[in-house]
Amino acid sequence: MRFAFLCVVALAFCACSESGTKPDERLVAAFVEMRVAEQNFGGESPSARLIRQDVLKKYGYTREEFIKACDKVLDDERGWVAFQTAVSERIDSLLGIPKVVPQQKKDKK
Repeated sequence: MRFAFLCVVALAFCACSESGTKPDERLVAAFVEMRVAEQNFGGESPSARLIRQDVLKKYGYTREEFIKACDKVLDDERGWVAFQTAVSERIDSLLGIPKVVPQQKKDKK
């Protein structure tokens, strides 16, 4: 049981480690605004549709380009983790939640 737990922790650590994959900030911003619109106006209302169109126009996407960009991120596991981290950080910043910065341990000699 302990071995299985350690394996899960190791996999989670590897998945969350810095992979060098940088998410497209324009896609992150558009994705967050699309989700906010969906939460505020629902998924099927005419108002939601108009707002989603405005968001896509604001960030220079067509509906098809946006879907294609999201699918590309979904197909890349490391890219997806980096994308979701960037989305979470953007939402936190919009809510005024400070970013957690890991503290480096001081060398005791």
